[in-house]
Amino acid sequence: MDSLIVLLELEPATEVIDAQEVDIGARVRWVHAALGDPQAPPTPLPPTLCGLAGDELEQEEYRPTAPDEPWYPPEHATRHCLQCDAALRRS
Repeated sequence: MDSLIVLLELEPATEVIDAQEVDIGARVRWVHAALGDPQAPPTPLPPTLCGLAGDELEQEEYRPTAPDEPWYPPEHATRHCLQCDAALRRS
């Protein structure tokens, strides 16, 4: 999985602090996987393994450290893309 790049699909969240200020944060909507570009590491190849265009996704620095660890960050276990997961299992 060295050439696997984890990408986050973010859901923008806005919270009004007062009448003049808006705090814009982001929550993880889905976690996707893409293959790394062998010519330009660590750049992901478009599209993701599920076919989503990756140009608006944020790259996650997570990398599994053991063979039995998931490809996605454990804190996002309920948010990992099942289609990306299935594509990885087929390969």
